[in-house]
Amino acid sequence: MEQITTLRRLEEALAEHYGWAISPSARVKISTAVARKSGRLHVAPEEYCKLAAASESELLSLVEEAAVGETYFFREPPQFNYLREEILPELIARSADHRPRLWSAACSTGEEAFSLAITFDQAKPPRAETAVEIFATDVRNRALLTASRAHYHVPSLRMVNAKMRARYFEHTGGTPEAPLNGRYIVISDVRRLVTFRRVNLLDAIFWKGVAHRFDLITCSNLLLYFHNVAARQMVERLSRSLREGGYLMVAPAESSLVEHARLKPVKDCPALFRRTA
Repeated sequence: MEQITTLRRLEEALAEHYGWAISPSARVKISTAVARKSGRLHVAPEEYCKLAAASESELLSLVEEAAVGETYFFREPPQFNYLREEILPELIARSADHRPRLWSAACSTGEEAFSLAITFDQAKPPRAETAVEIFATDVRNRALLTASRAHYHVPSLRMVNAKMRARYFEHTGGTPEAPLNGRYIVISDVRRLVTFRRVNLLDAIFWKGVAHRFDLITCSNLLLYFHNVAARQMVERLSRSLREGGYLMVAPAESSLVEHARLKPVKDCPALFRRTA
């Protein structure tokens, strides 16, 4: 009984500090992470739950263990095609006023942020000098370390064709028998476009510095894991962070969660919204 009570307290702390909705699947991940962490620390699971719920650093350590992190390059091809053909050319045309600023708000291990950088490079006119700033954030230090290294294995490139692999990645490792094994490293011209930073998106202080700053924000597969209050708050904060006429892109399964007077759906692209005045 005590373990159930302390687990509930831990779940409440995760909901408060990180916005997590505690679904049955989330509860399984949390319980599994608690078992691993308590085993490594040689304490009873209920004692670890008390420790983690009361410690900001240990709570983050648990998030590192339990958070969903699976992603890959160009995860939603229709969205990236639309960005390449419509949205990014529009932002480039506006770049006489300011360089486009893009933000991958829940970047995980970096595939989405580098997908944006590659798509921008494809969208800009040949020999154009248009610069772009791409900001990428995640709460997990481990994911950001992977992102900063920009080393990926074949499963992360499942939506990347051979021509794009040759243009934007350097291949290392592999054997004549299995040439696609080894790692793919994002080329330096793409890496230098992206700045990674650790951010807890439930930290109100962070949002004070990003109001009306971005032309495009991608926030995919995050709202689904938030409880209702956190999801509504996140949509409001993301809308404030967009310039007028800027765009918010979420995962198709999250479209119904974007309910905001200033965010209007773009009819030709799934889960893309434009900020109005």
